[in-house]
Amino acid sequence: MLNLEELIYLTKKFRFNNKIYIHPIKYRSMKNPEEGSKKPKNNLLVKVIAIVIAVVVIGVVIAVELPNILPKPAKIQTLAVYPGPSGPNNSDHLLGGCVIAEANTSGLTTNDKLAMDTFIQYMLSPQVQFACEKATGFIPISSSNTSEKVTDLYTGSSPIGITYFTSISPSDYAFTKSMVNAFNSNSTFSNIHVTPTDEGASSIISGVDTAIQSGHTSPIVISIDNLDIGVLAYAHSGSYLVNLNSTGKATALMPTDVIPSIAKLTNYTSTVFSGSIPFITQIINTPLVWVDQTALKAAGINHEPTNYTQLLSDAKTLYGKYHQGMINFQGHGGASTATELYQMFVQFGGNPVTFNSTHDVSAMYYIYNLSKYFSPEYKTSYWASYKGLAANKYTMMDYQWPGSVDLKTVGMNTTQISGNNSVLNVSIKALSEGVFIRDPVPWIAQWQIIMDNVWTKLIVDGHSQNYTTISNALNSANSQMSSYLLTTYNNETLVHDYENGMYKPIIV
Repeated sequence: MLNLEELIYLTKKFRFNNKIYIHPIKYRSMKNPEEGSKKPKNNLLVKVIAIVIAVVVIGVVIAVELPNILPKPAKIQTLAVYPGPSGPNNSDHLLGGCVIAEANTSGLTTNDKLAMDTFIQYMLSPQVQFACEKATGFIPISSSNTSEKVTDLYTGSSPIGITYFTSISPSDYAFTKSMVNAFNSNSTFSNIHVTPTDEGASSIISGVDTAIQSGHTSPIVISIDNLDIGVLAYAHSGSYLVNLNSTGKATALMPTDVIPSIAKLTNYTSTVFSGSIPFITQIINTPLVWVDQTALKAAGINHEPTNYTQLLSDAKTLYGKYHQGMINFQGHGGASTATELYQMFVQFGGNPVTFNSTHDVSAMYYIYNLSKYFSPEYKTSYWASYKGLAANKYTMMDYQWPGSVDLKTVGMNTTQISGNNSVLNVSIKALSEGVFIRDPVPWIAQWQIIMDNVWTKLIVDGHSQNYTTISNALNSANSQMSSYLLTTYNNETLVHDYENGMYKPIIV
């Protein structure tokens, strides 16, 4: 209980940082010294007054400071993914990921090939493919997860050992190894044993080359990037890889519910390699467009752009709203930038391999106009950098790969304006619109270097370009590629075929 010998708190107002606060000040009791320790008659009244004052003080302070004490409500932000805008000529989507193939080592028997076919059929089966999608994010080549029996095509009694080379990330390889172990422990395939090894693509290529040159006879199956396979697919007129179309078995090795565009692509490959199908798409990664729908709506944009005309218009609108470029492009240079340019050139109807067709020039001119609205992040962005969406660094990430990325770490919500779609379903939708792969020519790395140089000149360092300067730069790139081919391969027929567009995207 309070007494008059204790402090009684009263209040007064004071101002600090433009806020008014209620602050207690100290008053001592006005006791008459001659009264000694006698308590005043109005003791109870004083106590009541003191308590009332204290309650008022506390209440006022809480009312003033409560907005600053409580946590602010979380910002509601919807991040989404969709197939992306289509170009003036098509909406075909670039197909990345790995293909699976058989090395054509010396002395392979029919049983060796049947054993390899059995393992490929297993790795392409829906049960393995959808388990892979769950573990890695790569898209299955099958449109549905059906229970499909894998047939042991090898019926012999002698054990056959297969070396299986992969070139994937360590985390993805852990899953692949578990699937191989499941194959080896399955009594259905008791006479086939697969030994997996994960190596760099260049190491696999040189290893297969050495094995073939040295007369190696053991079966080898390869899972490798669909560009890296080109070194082997084109080597010695295609003799380094087994023709999976020799008996029409390429189609039989794929699942029943294979995505139609993948089946078409596999069959169309035979027109590129003189009737041979040297590889089959195994796991898919197709670039999609990632958007912050909350930021779009705040700028008055209610739908993702469906074509490049709308994209440019929306880019201007976003710039006006946020006072900086909000379209992110993978423009740090190197293979990633060249890959994104490849897709845009194809959608404009061009042949990016030759650089300088009329449609190629139109595509690059469009990209130059769009670059005025690029996010500052574009010079450093890599394929997983759509994390910047959640940080409001940009509103749209133009064409990025979803495979092997944990989307939950970027707060991804795939609820779209048009409905609820998973990344898997969006990818399948994109693939149904049309697909293409880059012709896996063995000199694709040099093409990427030249394309990157064009990008740097026209976009990164360019300030006032027009059709003439852009066209000249692309003509120069074409000449550089021709000179490289002639110097490196000393083959004028190769250069002639290049200039005449023989090498081009494989589109279905």
